[in-house]
Amino acid sequence: MATRRNTKARILDVAEGLFAQQGFAATSVSEIAAQVGISSPGIYKHFSNKFAIYEQVCHRLFTPLADATRGMAADADFADTSQQIYHVLSLLATTPNTARIVQHATLARDETLDLLSDRWYRKFFSSISDPAKNPDKDWINVPTAMAFHCMILGYVTLAPLHHSIFGVDPLQPEQLEAQLKFQQHMVSGLNHLMQHQNTR
Repeated sequence: MATRRNTKARILDVAEGLFAQQGFAATSVSEIAAQVGISSPGIYKHFSNKFAIYEQVCHRLFTPLADATRGMAADADFADTSQQIYHVLSLLATTPNTARIVQHATLARDETLDLLSDRWYRKFFSSISDPAKNPDKDWINVPTAMAFHCMILGYVTLAPLHHSIFGVDPLQPEQLEAQLKFQQHMVSGLNHLMQHQNTR
């Protein structure tokens, strides 16, 4: 049984790397099998089809993010919210394939995008889409959610390019801290702006 479990985990590891590098459509079961070191029919001892592999890859990557973002928007404590943002950044930095898979799905606009949207992202943004859940946080809304989401994912997916340009690895802890401080300033500024507008 240990060998069977190890083979399944190896399939997921290889598939994750391929999905992140070249996308779902461009990755074949035979390619996954070849890199695992088994025959193509051997894949089907563990997964019914390629999409089932993709679902499991996403489950491994997005479950920790779902845990990290649970209650983020509803939490009224600024320091705690900042810590949650830092935790999300840290998770994405240690598992950059997450952001890359999202990028590929977004560009493909196929069943992988439907999966990410319906199974994962609606959970992440459920409280943001309902303003009544954030009565004391006017700055938490759809436009700001999209902006911060783009910043966080873009920060990870563009890390290799920025590393090449600036000679600094954006995914190192000190760079993540700097990015967090930048986002804290933006959140604080938005919060003060909304409070000022509400008192006018």
